[in-house]
Amino acid sequence: MNPDGAIDRCAVENSPYDRGPFVVAGDWHGNLGWAIATIRSAAREGVSTLLHVGDFALDWPGALRGRYESRLNKYLQEFEMTLILSGGNHDNWDTLDRLSVEEDGLATFRSNIRILPRGGRTQISSLVVGALGGAFSVDQDHRSEGKDWWRNEEPTPEEAQRLIASGPVDILITHDAPAGVSLKSELQLPPDVVCRADRTRALLRDVVDALAPPNVFCGHWHQRRIQELTHPDGRVSRVDVLDKEHSRVGNAVLVWPGKAPLRIEPLYVRGI
Repeated sequence: MNPDGAIDRCAVENSPYDRGPFVVAGDWHGNLGWAIATIRSAAREGVSTLLHVGDFALDWPGALRGRYESRLNKYLQEFEMTLILSGGNHDNWDTLDRLSVEEDGLATFRSNIRILPRGGRTQISSLVVGALGGAFSVDQDHRSEGKDWWRNEEPTPEEAQRLIASGPVDILITHDAPAGVSLKSELQLPPDVVCRADRTRALLRDVVDALAPPNVFCGHWHQRRIQELTHPDGRVSRVDVLDKEHSRVGNAVLVWPGKAPLRIEPLYVRGI
């Protein structure tokens, strides 16, 4: 990657991710069985690349640390598939921040599990994909720092500005949804917690308004929604909010590369 955050075009000219369609998946929360079922379902559609919007549960400490990722990596190798993760608020940000970003804009966690960093971008199937992952954990008072919660979970204005400064993207991957997307939480949260969480949503909306990506994919809210956001200059972004694990037609979508508007269809997850 160039110092300004732009993709090295030479590095992606023969990218292994230039095959389609690809899949974008919502939260898995470390559910190994569901993750394997999604990978197998994607493989049936000829998919070689799976983008994940976060709450993958990457590298959680504990007695079984690493087992989840190692098992998944074997399945990904078997199906010649690469999973590209943009972190959520329930991923280990200490680990994510330590990884070295390579010339294609991605970091490597396992051979077939790669990371798209906050404020970064890469190219998939001739589409420029940017990321601004993370979110505020509304239940952080009930979590333990370094075990199931990380202080650096939220995207920063500096990361947002770096993404904007690097220029347009075809797809933006976030974890939380930009402000303006109508969502209803099942949680009864105090106003101060809602206000804190909304800071990330407002930051994401600033980025979406600045870049006007044709497509935005996110999760976090555990529901499936599609909404269009119209920007001050008249351009429109389609926002796909993806449901969590066990939603057979809401957790993941098939995306066909090409010119906007992209063809997007549900991935039916079978086998669990």
